[in-house]
Amino acid sequence: MKLFIPFICAALLISCQGDSKNSNLELSNFIKPEYSFKESLLNCKLVDGKTLNSVERFIPKFVDSFIKMGEGTEELYFLFPIEGDQTDTQVFEVLLKHSDPASLDRLNLTLTTLSFNNIATCASSSVSSRSMWLTNQTILTSPVISEILECKYIDEFNYATMKLVLEQFTDALIKNNSQVDILYSEEDPSTSKFYWTNIFSTLESRQNFVESWQALEISKEMQELLLEQSICQSSQIYRRYQVL
Repeated sequence: MKLFIPFICAALLISCQGDSKNSNLELSNFIKPEYSFKESLLNCKLVDGKTLNSVERFIPKFVDSFIKMGEGTEELYFLFPIEGDQTDTQVFEVLLKHSDPASLDRLNLTLTTLSFNNIATCASSSVSSRSMWLTNQTILTSPVISEILECKYIDEFNYATMKLVLEQFTDALIKNNSQVDILYSEEDPSTSKFYWTNIFSTLESRQNFVESWQALEISKEMQELLLEQSICQSSQIYRRYQVL
């Protein structure tokens, strides 16, 4: 899992040759991500005595109540972390994909009304991430494997310098028939932190992708670029279920 970081992230971080710090800052003023939706996250832990079955029984009631509170285009996911070959069901994350700011309030109100705190305790994030797909979505099944990396640009690098290589990178994915969907997210554009999410259909397809990507000559170049231009934490892998 740790080896995956250089392969996928470094492709994003190629800078303009010869650019100075000032020119990079100027570039970032007018080259910005074209976000299409927001993501709000709740970190949850099962109450003592409760099991995954308790969550599964709760979901249909939640979905029915949430829909009745308003008509929207929200999507809701439950993410369970994977360690090795095991899925941890004691802690999980609830992820809401939305465009309406009021959607998060609806989510919290529905959970409160249905007393979800009797099943799990949840702490919501104070900031919603703004997100966009970097690839065409091809993996539409559920569950899927979601691999999330938290990264930070090194000084003088930002989305504007990274954007120049996105077309080259996605073209390489298409050329190699790579079975992966990729999501880019930022919480605060004034900071250098960003999130990189890879979606795979299964753990096996993720492993196949890693092996095929490693075999490409360009992956070695990307590893060097990553170490020079960004810092990423170890990736976390989840089994993600869509419930809405």
